[in-house]
Amino acid sequence: CDQATGECQHAAVVCNDNNICTDDVCDPVAGECQYANNTVGCNDSNACTSNDICADGACVAGIPLACNDGNVCTDDSCDPVTGCTFTNNTGACNDGNVCTTDDVCKDGDCNAGIPLVCDDENPCSDDSCDPATGCVHVANTDPCTDESACTGPEVCNGGACLPGPAVDCDDNADCPDDSCEPATGC
Repeated sequence: CDQATGECQHAAVVCNDNNICTDDVCDPVAGECQYANNTVGCNDSNACTSNDICADGACVAGIPLACNDGNVCTDDSCDPVTGCTFTNNTGACNDGNVCTTDDVCKDGDCNAGIPLVCDDENPCSDDSCDPATGCVHVANTDPCTDESACTGPEVCNGGACLPGPAVDCDDNADCPDDSCEPATGC
């Protein structure tokens, strides 16, 4: 009661249930609080969901967070407190270079593995590796040997060692007969 005016004063009823998922009102006729469920956006306190929404008076998880960084060298997951996490791994990967094999992840990156061996053991080809297509064997015209002492200087042609001219074993003597042995020569 206000002492000066003699009138009754009423404190307002505060209707607040501290729930974002209810609309809080005071019914003036009944003089009591009412809490009607709503469907507003909310936060379920889980960093791994987005677009959470109220349903039946509670905050319901929305869309799961897509934690994918597109990197095979990380393990992707979600921590409800901090959100997406990307942990480096040591798994197998492909560095995009066909001149390496057994590539492996390290520090979040794909590292080249073992170099591809492109040696075809042919002295008449120059061996190399193209990162896009792999081993390349280009015919050369280098000197070579056909392992025969009965032929002269051999040269590579078309990827093969072609025999050189025959060695002249004629000693201009009638005796003995002249011949050539591939292992020893004249």
